[in-house]
Order: sequence, then C-alpha cells, then structure tokens
Amino acid sequence: MKRPSVPLLLAATCVGALSGVACDGAIGGNSMSTGGGITGVAGSTGSGGSSNVPPDPNAAGLLPARRLTSREYLATVRDLLSDTTLKIDDVPGESDDLSNNAFPFRQPTAIGTLDAANLQVAAEALAKNVSSKLSTILPCTPANASAEAGCAGMFITTFGAKAFRRPLSSAETTTLNALYNTARTTLALDFNGAIGVLVEAMLQSPGFIYHWEMDPGAAIKDGAVVQLGNYQMANRLSYFLWGTMPDTALFTAAQNGQLMTTDGVQTQVTRMLADSKAQAFVADFIDDWLDVNVLASRPKDAKLYPMWNQDLASAMETEFRSFGTSTVLGSGLFSDLMTGNNSSVNQALAAVYGVSGVTGTTPKAVTFDGSQRAGILTLAGFLTVTGASDGSSPVRRGHAIWTRVLCGTVPDPPGNVPPPQPPTAGLTTRQRFEMHDMNACTGTCHSTMDPIGFGFEHYDGIGAFRTTDQTLPVDSNGSIVLDGKMQTFADAPALSKLLAASPQAQACFAKQLTRYALNRWDTSADAWSIQSAATTFQGSLDVRDLIGAVATSRTFRYRAPAPGEVLP
Repeated sequence: MKRPSVPLLLAATCVGALSGVACDGAIGGNSMSTGGGITGVAGSTGSGGSSNVPPDPNAAGLLPARRLTSREYLATVRDLLSDTTLKIDDVPGESDDLSNNAFPFRQPTAIGTLDAANLQVAAEALAKNVSSKLSTILPCTPANASAEAGCAGMFITTFGAKAFRRPLSSAETTTLNALYNTARTTLALDFNGAIGVLVEAMLQSPGFIYHWEMDPGAAIKDGAVVQLGNYQMANRLSYFLWGTMPDTALFTAAQNGQLMTTDGVQTQVTRMLADSKAQAFVADFIDDWLDVNVLASRPKDAKLYPMWNQDLASAMETEFRSFGTSTVLGSGLFSDLMTGNNSSVNQALAAVYGVSGVTGTTPKAVTFDGSQRAGILTLAGFLTVTGASDGSSPVRRGHAIWTRVLCGTVPDPPGNVPPPQPPTAGLTTRQRFEMHDMNACTGTCHSTMDPIGFGFEHYDGIGAFRTTDQTLPVDSNGSIVLDGKMQTFADAPALSKLLAASPQAQACFAKQLTRYALNRWDTSADAWSIQSAATTFQGSLDVRDLIGAVATSRTFRYRAPAPGEVLP
C-alpha cells in the first residue's frame, strides 16, 4: 500500500506565534510563544545605524523571523539525516539584490505556493531515503507490537528535538503522537511507515523550516530588551559559524545553561572556528560580501574573452573562497586578506594570471607577483564580477569598494544619465570614463566611484593583468577619500594596502560581518555592538577576534521585543 503524502506544515498546523508568517492552526503551546519576539520574514529594511544619538550600550536590535536558507537547509538535512541527495535548486532560494545600495548578503524570501510544493517534495524524498536506514535515527527497537507506541514516543522526543533544534513543547509532542496514531490506524501503516510519516511531517513543520528555536518558559528580560535563551544561542552560533544545526556539544551546552554568558559563548566560538565546518562560513561570507557568488552569471564577450566559460568561472570562485578561508582561518590577519599574494589556481585560471608551470584541473599553490596582485580585491573573481562584458569597468569596481569595503552609499542615478562611449580605438577605458564624468548629471556619483575604480585599470574584464589598453599605456593612478582625507595611490595593490591600514575599512568590515550574522540591515540599536566589535578587531586586526566579538555582542545575544509583543 502506497501511503499518502503528508501535506505541508503538518496538514495545516503551523507555529501561530510566528509573527508576520501567515499560518493556520498552531503547533506549540504558550511556553514556546512567550518571549518570542521574532518579527517579519526576511529582515528589517533600511541601511541604517547612522544617527546623532550616542549609541546605547544596553540596546539590541530586532530578531527577524526567517526560514532556513537553501545552504542551511541542505547542510541541516546532511547533519540530521546523513543525506546529501538534494541539490540547491530542490529547495527555496534567496533573493540576491544587486541594486545600487543593496543589502550585501542573500536573504530568504517568504514561502510561496511553488516553494511550499518544493518543500513537500523534498520532505517526501528525504523521508523515503531514510526509510531504509531507520535504525540510524531511531533511539530504540521495539521488541514487540505493544512496545511500538512507546518507541514512537521516544522517537518524537529525541528526533524532534534535533529536527526542531530545541526541546519540543507538550503541544507539539501531543500533535505528533496523534499523527503517529493516525498513520497506524486511519492510514493502516506499519511501525516503520508511521515513523516515515513523522519524519516527513517534521521536515515540513515551521519548527524545522524556520529559525524558531525558542527556549521553553518565560522571556528573560533585561531592561528594555530580552536575552536569548540557551537553545536560541546554540542555534544562532551554529548557523552563523557553521551554516547548519548545532552539534552534540552545542546542544549539551544549551541543556546545561552554559550559553548565557559571554565566556560560555566565546568558549564555543573558539571550538567551532577550529572545526572544519567553519570553512564554509568564511567562504560564504567572503563570497557574498563582494558578490562573487554571482560570478557565473556575468556575460563576457566571446571574441574578447574566448577562454571564458563556466569551468573558468567555477575555478575563479573556488580560488576566491579558498583564499578567504585559508587567510581567515590561517593567520587571521586583515592585512593578509587585503594584501596577501599567496593563492591556489588550476591550469585554466593560471593562464588568466599569466602564471606558468600549473597543469590540470586541481588547484596548485602559487605566489603572485606582488607588484601585480595584492589581496582579495586583485583576484580574478572580484575583477571579473565587477568588470564589464567588453573590458574593465572603473564605475563598477569603484562602486564595489565604496559600498562593500567602506560601507558608503551612492545616490540612485537620475534617468537622464547617458552611457559612456563604447570601446573606441585610440581611447583607453579611463579616457572614455573621464569624458563621461564631464556630464553634469554624472558628477556627483562618479566623482566618488571612478577615481577609485581607475586604480584597477591594469586588469581587463576577467582580471588578466595588462600594461596597455587600446595600444596606449594604462594609467592606474587613483584617489579616494579615506578616513576623512583625500589619499592618492598608484594602482590596485597600493589601494589595497591603504584599505588594509584604514580604520574606516576595518570598521566597515566589522559592520558587514555583523550584518551577515544578523541577516538584516544594522539599525541604531546595533550601533554600540558594532562599535565595540570594531574596537576589538582594531586591537589585533585578527578576523577571528572580530568573529568572537560579533558573537558575544549585545545585539547578537539579546533582542528588542517585537512591536506589539506582550512579554510574560
């Protein structure tokens, strides 16, 4: 007998306390909804934090309600079920806003009808896969038929706590036991079949799909804010630093109440950064921060760049991620991230760099010429994603530095801005953009971005180093307003050194990491936490110290009550 599929969200059950998420019915009683304070689905709006009001050391921002990202979903089912069969396109993705002053990191969107159907199909597939190896997730083996209900109850408690990433409420336990009984009676399934129904149902529940890892009991109030509970902190740490569910050690720390102090949190941060799972976190942050994650979608002129293809794009992104990971989890120094010249490339990418002696598809360690390459901003991945389809792009590269590395904003362009002159014999890219900047309607924005972007004129549209452009010598001299004063530089390596030593760039890096950890724009309520994290970072310029400072910050460990929320 083929059992019917379990409709999405436990057949119309949903966490009713999830403010901002449309749902019917309720899974989870009052103990799980008190002290919630999760609001919205994707995150707060605004690019904020700027105010003349002094930062409040006791403040903390809101905690947006959001679902698991596609990366988090796949990593979570990998660790929960030892299942890696699903691919990124099998589950709902995230918005990746590339507009003028966009949020730097991908944010989950609300679940639509198609997304719900995909989640149901994914849950069915996962439940089917685990049905042949139930012993790996069952805490018991029923000795006879009369012992099956008790074993199912144990399974609901133990597996449910892992799937929901915190202890189940009594209402959830009751609902899931009732579902098991329905599977055995109405659906006439055997014990294994009923367990499969439970797995399928839990994987479609908001308790699994959404970050709703509430501790049972009343809210822990501290003035105007609420401290996150032990299980909330276990999950916030785990999804920040690993992109997946907590491991046994984190769950144990939560159960023992060890995540309510900065020392307890820092102990876990140190342990977690030493784990290989931290590599994905660093790579994802670096990748998203500078938008290299969209590299493969960048069009390039096939006549100018016949070597451009998806394999080369993949090699560039792999190098970019590897460079960030090996630096942050190696020396940890911000200066090495911004100016280092050790990398690893395969044969195709070595050809772009003009590096000899590298063959095959496996990356090999290389050391770049320090006069040509210095740090992450001179890697082919960044230069390709900010390059034009037919050459370099001073405006794109300058915009990326100004908004992503210095946290600046740029006014939206007026509708009457003419495009720059297309590539023309006898005119370098710089000359074309300098002519373009003479238009009255372009001066405000381009006077900020283009002088920065000119420093990258030694690199073509896919990051290859060049000394001439349209047979004319490249002029890579540039200028930038940095730390309140105008500074000049000869080329991109010189700019990278300025940025590495800049308190403004260091403070922006701290802000970007905090935004990534919170998955929302920063607001004035986060200002003290960001400022404190930046101060800690600037004391050592070790990115690992910054990660610890963000994880132990007020706004990471506390939250503001949601509008209209009534705390117990």
